[in-house]
Amino acid sequence: MKYKMENMLINLAAEQKNSLQTMQAVLGLAADMAHGIVTIYLPCEDKKYLYIFKQEQPRTQRGNVRPDLTGRRVRTVEEPMVARALKKNISVVGKREWSLGVFNSLEVFPLRDARGRCYAAISFETAAPDNIITLQSLELICNMQQGLLNNPHYGRMQPSDGIMVVDSNKRIIAANNRAKHMFDVMEIPQLVGSRTNDVAINWPLVGMVMDTGTAESKEFNMCGLLLSMRVLPVVPWPKGGCAVVILQDITELRKKDEELLIKSVVIKEIHHRVKNNLQTIASLLRLQERRAQCGETRLVLRDCISRVNSIAIVHEYLSQQDSGLIDVGKVAKGIYQAIIGSMLNPDFVLEAEFRADEVQLASDKATSIALILNELLQNAIEHAFAERERGKLQVNFIENAEGYTLSIADDGVGLPQDFKITGHKSLGLKIIKTMAESDLQGSFTLTNRPEGGTFAVVKIPTGR
Repeated sequence: MKYKMENMLINLAAEQKNSLQTMQAVLGLAADMAHGIVTIYLPCEDKKYLYIFKQEQPRTQRGNVRPDLTGRRVRTVEEPMVARALKKNISVVGKREWSLGVFNSLEVFPLRDARGRCYAAISFETAAPDNIITLQSLELICNMQQGLLNNPHYGRMQPSDGIMVVDSNKRIIAANNRAKHMFDVMEIPQLVGSRTNDVAINWPLVGMVMDTGTAESKEFNMCGLLLSMRVLPVVPWPKGGCAVVILQDITELRKKDEELLIKSVVIKEIHHRVKNNLQTIASLLRLQERRAQCGETRLVLRDCISRVNSIAIVHEYLSQQDSGLIDVGKVAKGIYQAIIGSMLNPDFVLEAEFRADEVQLASDKATSIALILNELLQNAIEHAFAERERGKLQVNFIENAEGYTLSIADDGVGLPQDFKITGHKSLGLKIIKTMAESDLQGSFTLTNRPEGGTFAVVKIPTGR
């Protein structure tokens, strides 16, 4: 069974509790640095058992992973080295059998409070131990401070990261195999023993971190590689001693970022050109409308222009986005303003209310909703307010638990008593019904309001 943290800490002083809670925040990084399992043990009321307060597996070591035992109890007889460290307040080094005939190195250290009393023990279990890196990992844990808990510089490592320990003289005194491989590529074969202020390396950031005791990071190019470097002071105060340098090769990552950026720019440019082409088409149709002799032809061309412009508005917003998602609320407002401004007689008095929630939807959905809104607004202005000098119009696009609802209400002449959407000859209504039901898998209703006028509702379910 798993035990709650407060039950495991019940016999500890406030200082000891605070220390443990701070330490556990950096335990994962320490496991990555040491390439081993790091475990904090606490004494149990029943002397036959020990609590495992926290355990972290390394992300930098493939295989050699055990089930997480955080919050469990283990028998004291199964952990004799831990029991000895707790009882004697001393460090213990030995071996632990990992599998039949295979042994890992196990180093156990007492955790002491300000008075030197041992209240817990911490173990490092590794297949290929590096004593210097292990000790600096321990120092990093013990010197962790509350103010650093959310500092991104103390995040976990990746399996491909290189790690080095630099002493107060800026000399590299330990490095893992990945770091050595990086420097082999850079034709610096003897990494351990080199100085970070040598001409071949020249990392002034390491000296600055040692002087200030504050973790820093930077990206730089070295021998054709783009590297991300984190420098962590082992003791977070000025002139505190050693520093840990973590290197990550981000060359391929940045290449992919650049490719994505280029792709995004190209897609934006395509949408921008589509918008311009649609506006050109609308302009040509507008010229044709002015030349048309037949009134019905002019109405058809005007409707086509409005539909083309609605699609153009969608592409205009897509040309400004970094993803394929678009704010339908902004698109709806753009279409609403365009139609109200172009179709209403200047002498007509319209009391209008518009509300649209900020909803991010895919471009295909946004295009369908834009065309539906275009048709509904055109129908309302063209038919509801015929031969009238004033009117009211309410437009809403609302997000709710079931999905999204687009509604338009007017106080116009209303629908004929025998009106049915099915079988109606209006192209606009056919477009609305087809897009609402086929493209958006939603529904469309058009009814008379009790107080007069019509009420159009398009319901769009979520996740379709």
